[in-house]
Amino acid sequence: MPQTSKPLSVSPFAFSRATLDCVVGGRSALDLARLEIFTREQARDFVQTYGYNLDDPAQVADLWATHGRALAMIREQLLDEGEEIPTELHDPTKLEDITDLLIHASRKDPATIHLQKWACALLKVMHVYVHLRNDLFSAFRDEIQQQILKPLEACIVTEDGKTFVSASERIEIERLEVKPFKTTASSVIKLLARPERVALTLLDKLGVRFVTKNIFDSFRVVRFLVESNIVSFPHIIPDQSSNTLFPLNLFMESMEELEHSQAGAGAISEAVIEEWLKRSLEEHSSRAEFKEKMNQFSGPDHRFIKFINRKLIAVPIGHGAIERSFRFFYPFEIQIMDEATWQKNLTGPTAHDQYKERQRRRARERVLGLSNETL
Repeated sequence: MPQTSKPLSVSPFAFSRATLDCVVGGRSALDLARLEIFTREQARDFVQTYGYNLDDPAQVADLWATHGRALAMIREQLLDEGEEIPTELHDPTKLEDITDLLIHASRKDPATIHLQKWACALLKVMHVYVHLRNDLFSAFRDEIQQQILKPLEACIVTEDGKTFVSASERIEIERLEVKPFKTTASSVIKLLARPERVALTLLDKLGVRFVTKNIFDSFRVVRFLVESNIVSFPHIIPDQSSNTLFPLNLFMESMEELEHSQAGAGAISEAVIEEWLKRSLEEHSSRAEFKEKMNQFSGPDHRFIKFINRKLIAVPIGHGAIERSFRFFYPFEIQIMDEATWQKNLTGPTAHDQYKERQRRRARERVLGLSNETL
């Protein structure tokens, strides 16, 4: 057990700046440089409030398992060659009690500052794992996926080697990609990389991507999803919507112009529509109204329509005559883009691998405290 102690202040004017920063200052606990826990008793009380009963062997075992997952994740995802986690923190026989991590993370002695930084790193990753493993998706993954994805997949029709959205509207698409739910490692990296994120606000664990033939069809897919009641637009999360594909105001103006031009004429070809949209953007670019939600890890040319919808999920609970439904909203992401944009997004600074690497480097900096000082 770490032999360290600190008398509790009895001054009425003594406040913890770190605690106040987290509670009323909007700072994430993951960005604290150290904790202020100096005895096993303080540590046990802290863990009890955090949500774990250390008198319950099963809960203690769960914390040790989370410690093991955090170790593996840091080693596999965040460390550079030559970096190692100190034995005092990764070996359970050296780390006698799980609460010792909290005490190590509170040290100020220059002789043990190395352990302090690594203990903080481990606790940060453990914290994210705890939240991810105790959310609704972990408990009801199959029900959530089935109720969200089934209506989306049911609207897809394949004929003669071509894929369409809707048998009646026949909006041809190049592909429909069901976004696999984020792996735990991927979710941990995302939460560590973005200070404003917590597990509750991880909104893209599940989703789909429509790749259409052209820009016009991308907007047709949006209209179909709403009018066919696959998407309930009141459940859209407004501040999560993005449209960098084509400005909405110019699109609506073009649709009105095309409708008037069609009066008394035949159908307008897709090529004519796309040329009309292209010309509108070129002539009125100064008035273009895009809706861009900034993402520091995306490349500057990443173009798409994206929105987060919420689905009211119903899960049966109970048995027989007392069976009821547990109901809750769960978010899912829909991305839509045309084929040319999709191909462009696959290369250059917008490429997925490069996006993930930028995210990983930011998570590393945050976990290991590399923004201000090195280990």
